[in-house]
Amino acid sequence: MSRLFLLPALLCIPSLFISALQAAPETRTVWDGVYTAGQAERGESAYSAECARCHKDDLTGYRSLLIGERFLDDWREDKLENFFTTLKNTMPRNAPASLSDKEYLDIVAYVLKMNNFPAGPTELTSSAAADVRVEGRKGPEAVPNFALVEITGCLVQNASGVWSIVKATEPVRTRAPEESSAAELKALESKPSAENSFRLLDTTVVRGDPPKNRYVEAKGFLIRKPGDDSINLTSLQAFGGACGQ
Repeated sequence: MSRLFLLPALLCIPSLFISALQAAPETRTVWDGVYTAGQAERGESAYSAECARCHKDDLTGYRSLLIGERFLDDWREDKLENFFTTLKNTMPRNAPASLSDKEYLDIVAYVLKMNNFPAGPTELTSSAAADVRVEGRKGPEAVPNFALVEITGCLVQNASGVWSIVKATEPVRTRAPEESSAAELKALESKPSAENSFRLLDTTVVRGDPPKNRYVEAKGFLIRKPGDDSINLTSLQAFGGACGQ
């Protein structure tokens, strides 16, 4: 078929199909083969030289922070990028950020291998890690108890003086306990509300009068109890308008 005949055919492709082709790929998970076997092999050498003296050869040092259930509890429902950044900014303990990004990524690959996440055809990069979610074999789950989280919702106070956030979103992990930037708050205005409710602890972190009956962003440590979910606050700030009751 000539190119002259192909051109009209291409022009007839539905716009929805073109949009689908241009859509961003879904976020990958650590089960999708986000590192290579060779990268993990290099990571083992770097780990042995820089990490094993404290974290042991089998990664069980420091209460198994890097392996098994403890590793998953600390990092599941979070981006792999945050694990890479934390590793880079804190390790080795006596010389943080002293390795190259490539070496830290190799160590991340080795940690993934030791946690039985599969290798794949492409090496892990810092940009790719931003689109990789850490999750367990069962798939996505609720954020675990005592994790540092972010929620949004309506700030209210009951007759007993107890502050809560109602119509709140599901908690998501954060690694930044401080207040978000103005741009980040602006982005929250389009975030849909949900039907969760969280009692607030330690409202002394709030400067001035709490923004009662306003939409707020709250960050803090999640404490789940039957019938009484709460957030031990690290920051609270209003965004958008009034939310009423």
